[in-house]
Amino acid sequence: MFSSISAFFGIQKSQECIFCDREKLAAPVYENEEVFAIDNIRKAGESHWLIIPKRHIRDIEKLDAGEAILQELDNVKKHLLQAYYPDIPKEHVHSGYHRGHRPMVGTLGLPDIISVHHLHLHVIVYPFSILKMFKYPNWLSLMWANDEEILQRAVTHKSV
Repeated sequence: MFSSISAFFGIQKSQECIFCDREKLAAPVYENEEVFAIDNIRKAGESHWLIIPKRHIRDIEKLDAGEAILQELDNVKKHLLQAYYPDIPKEHVHSGYHRGHRPMVGTLGLPDIISVHHLHLHVIVYPFSILKMFKYPNWLSLMWANDEEILQRAVTHKSV
């Protein structure tokens, strides 16, 4: 039988991580010892960056509370916004994480909707309304997690 809803719907997962194979990616718009940022090839707004840890972490569901990498991702987000959009109002920036597989009962769980199974923070500037509502929806916590809420939980050592 199917081990998850993802398997039931035939969602394919690559065993290779394209974010770990950096040679296949565009040049970073930012990089330090822990993370790098690239332009998303499928823009959901005027600018759309992916901020990615160099260490492979599958998704936010696999993080421990208090994980320092979340703070570093947030620092890079602030740096990029200051460098490219220094006067942008907060309401014109949409950022967060797609949710990974979460068990419900036994081996059944909520679907894993992540396209790349390597933790990455989406930072979307002047988002396109239709994508913000349906692909990156703050209103659907089963699918999307606001990065500020995730960071706050990590800082207070609650589960992310």
